[in-house]
Formats: sequence, C-alpha cells, structure tokens
Amino acid sequence: MSLEIKGLGKKFGQKVLFCDFSYSFDDNGIYVLSGESGIGKTTLLRMISGLDNDYVGVIEKSSPEVSVCFQEYRLFNNLTALENVTEVSFKKATDQDVSHVKSLFKRLNLNESDMLLHPTELSGGMKQRVAFIRAVAKKSPLLILDEPTKEVDPENAAIMRRIIKEESKKRLVLMVTHKTEDISDFEATILEISAR
Repeated sequence: MSLEIKGLGKKFGQKVLFCDFSYSFDDNGIYVLSGESGIGKTTLLRMISGLDNDYVGVIEKSSPEVSVCFQEYRLFNNLTALENVTEVSFKKATDQDVSHVKSLFKRLNLNESDMLLHPTELSGGMKQRVAFIRAVAKKSPLLILDEPTKEVDPENAAIMRRIIKEESKKRLVLMVTHKTEDISDFEATILEISAR
C-alpha cells in the first residue's frame, strides 16, 4: 500500500489544522500520530480514509480499500456482534472468513455466546473489541486505528497490540493513541502533529 500526502491544507473556520503538510508512508509498518488533543490527528485519519474530502492538496493511495476503527464504535444494533463483523467486513463472507473472525473473537476473550449478543447488550470494552475485530478482519492494505485500546482492560489491550504488530507486517497501520504502553510496545514511526 503506497500512501503519499502532498501539500495538504485543512481549516475549521479560522483554525488552521494543516498547512502545506506532506508525508510519504512506507508500504507496511506502524505509524503513530502524536500531538496534543484537538491538533487534528483524527481529522487526518478521516481525510486519509476518505470520510472527509474538504481539504486542499492531494492524498494519493494505491488502493481505495481502507479498514477503519474509530473511537465511536459504529456498530449496528440490529446485528449480533458476529454479524457486525461478517456482514460489514466482507461482501460475502466465506466459511473460512467466518472461522477467522471467530478465532479473533476468541483470541480477544469473547466467547460463542458473546458473539450472539447485540451491541445494546455489550459493555464499552466489548464494543471496542468488536469494532477492532471488524477493522482487522477486513482485507484491505491500510488499517486505520483511532485510540483502539482506549476502553479495553490491560490484558485485552496487550492482545490487541500483538494483533496490530502482526497486521503491520502485512499492511500499513496508521494509529492514534495516548497510551504510552501502546507506543512503547511498537517499533513504530512517530509522526508528530504540531500546531500551525
């Protein structure tokens, strides 16, 4: 996955978030976007993912396919936890896809009965794990994670970090996190976002 940003500019009213920002990313590995709250980290992820097109400059991606896990879980209440992954991450999930998804659930300490629960029956930490699994399960060359371990207990956060490291060997991972253990646990490139 090649990703290059050229001359990016973005404003919210009179506030300038980015001015002629350029950066070229490697095809894989982990990049952690760092900077104070409100500086534009999540906005940059939204622009890269294609959810925000109100900017000047160019964001060049070799593929339009992107997997995203934002801070808002965005789960469908009419679907079970398992269906929130299999029916969203795949055009048509195969038996192999479902098996892989179930293995991710189990790895993150969500059992068969948890998979059948609807989002209204899940705790915040469970919802975050489901949203994370949904992003990881989608077969795309770019994985975007915004505070993926924010509401997760230390044990499951450590498992998520191991999964992220595994994924970074196969694809590009862009991540925002304020947890020092997340950053120290990765051999990541830290991309500092500063005020303009």
